[in-house]
Amino acid sequence: MRGLANLVRLARPSHWMKNVVVFAALVFSRKAAEPASVATAVVAFLAFCLASSAVYAFKDVLDRREDARHPRKRLRPVASGATSVGAALVLAAVLAVAAVAVSLTVRGLFPCAVAGYLGLMVAYALGLKRLAVLDVLILAVGFVLRAYAGALALMVFASPWLILCTLTLALFLGFAKRESERVALGPEANGTRPLVWAMYDEKTLQHMMTVSATLAIATYMLYTVSPETVARVGHPYMFVTVLPVVYGVFRFYRRAITGQATGPVEMVRRDPAFVVALAVWVGMVAIMLFFVPRSTS
Repeated sequence: MRGLANLVRLARPSHWMKNVVVFAALVFSRKAAEPASVATAVVAFLAFCLASSAVYAFKDVLDRREDARHPRKRLRPVASGATSVGAALVLAAVLAVAAVAVSLTVRGLFPCAVAGYLGLMVAYALGLKRLAVLDVLILAVGFVLRAYAGALALMVFASPWLILCTLTLALFLGFAKRESERVALGPEANGTRPLVWAMYDEKTLQHMMTVSATLAIATYMLYTVSPETVARVGHPYMFVTVLPVVYGVFRFYRRAITGQATGPVEMVRRDPAFVVALAVWVGMVAIMLFFVPRSTS
């Protein structure tokens, strides 16, 4: 039983919440009230959960030496020796095959998106993660692929605004995570992640955070007032949902520069204020999309 529990930990189901971006197309295309569309989106979400877990298991094998020097990651199954390298690789292969198999039950080009995500993440794990800046950019593209795949699964138009909002927010979260690690670990950070940390000094990282946070907020603001959004939503009031977004980004920024924001999953677990901001945003979006009457003008 302990071996099975370690395999479950290796798959990191707590991180599946990162795949909720797959549902963005379902919500913003106003198809959330259609049972068939919801079912398709759930299958798409499951495919990416399996794919991301396969990537986690594979990365944990390659990063086991660096993880062993990290105060928290050293407790991971492979780094701690609780799960063998062979078992982790078998799990990664089984999960990857399962992800592709599930994706094939979805129509259109969705399976290509899942395969593309797996290929990109394998390339990242095998060496691209060592290149500062590019490492965060690739992870951000991984989130964009999830969002785009959600649109492919439903065969709806993938708005450029959806892609840009996802990309800029993911860039901010990635750089914020690097800054938080740098602050929390200090000089020891050099040995806990296989990349060139010289590129990630305090001034550079905080500048990257500031730029990406600004882009994320500005992009979302422009999305809410764009003619395309107003036409699709049916009224011009989506801009009010900017308020919790601004608060959430600034809250994450503050936690990152004090070494307390290791990622969105940890923020959801440990920061009630951030969770409230996220819940308020979800509630406001739901009201704007499904309860505010469409304008007749």
